[in-house]
Amino acid sequence: MQRNTGQKTGGGVMAREGINKQLVQHAKTSLLAQGKRPTIDAVRIALGNTGSYTTISHYLKELEEKPKATLERLSEPLAQLVLSLSEQLHAEAEEQLTQAQAQFSLENNQLQAQWQSAQKRVEEQQRNLETLETRLHYAQQQREEDLVRLSQQASELSLAQQRAEELTRLLQEQHTQIAILHNEQRHATETLEQFRLARQDIQDTLVQQHAQQVAHLSAELRRNSDQLSSMQTELLELNRENARLLQQLSTRQNMMKEQ
Repeated sequence: MQRNTGQKTGGGVMAREGINKQLVQHAKTSLLAQGKRPTIDAVRIALGNTGSYTTISHYLKELEEKPKATLERLSEPLAQLVLSLSEQLHAEAEEQLTQAQAQFSLENNQLQAQWQSAQKRVEEQQRNLETLETRLHYAQQQREEDLVRLSQQASELSLAQQRAEELTRLLQEQHTQIAILHNEQRHATETLEQFRLARQDIQDTLVQQHAQQVAHLSAELRRNSDQLSSMQTELLELNRENARLLQQLSTRQNMMKEQ
């Protein structure tokens, strides 16, 4: 076995030592599976730019040699048949390996595309969720403002009631203006009742609208949360399927090496 003792100077990385026939054979098989010619330069690059050209050339020649020592004991037709079968099996093995790697690459690309699509949908749902949360926050602010307005209206109603009581006292003190003050009191009472009814209608409408809005937003928030959970579950399944395919490819490659 020839050892490459070359070392990169200046604090660089030490070159790999101990290039052997098995490593050269592995590099050659890998290049053939990629549809590339296993030249000396290509094999050396596959080995990480290590190993001398002489050593790599020697091993490549050994790998290309036919097992003549064993075949010499066979008849010429039988030896040719054995060599033909050996070459055919080798070609079929390389073809199967190439097909398996191509299939894995295709499936891996499909899974990557599915994962990216699922990721985009998760991000979109996340943005929708943030939008709904913003709208809910805005609705809560509107509710607080409505409550402030209702409080102001209640204060105004209290002042109006105080004015009505003052008018009633003045009516009792001024007997000479009973008729006029009576009409004014009735008018004020009617106005007060209309204002109270209008205030009650406004308050009921605002409360009903707010309750409907909160219920609608809550339902949308639950739906989007369910969709986000479903997307995350789908993403997990895709990752598991990818891991399963990687394991299958590793098993196929190990079987190819054993053959």
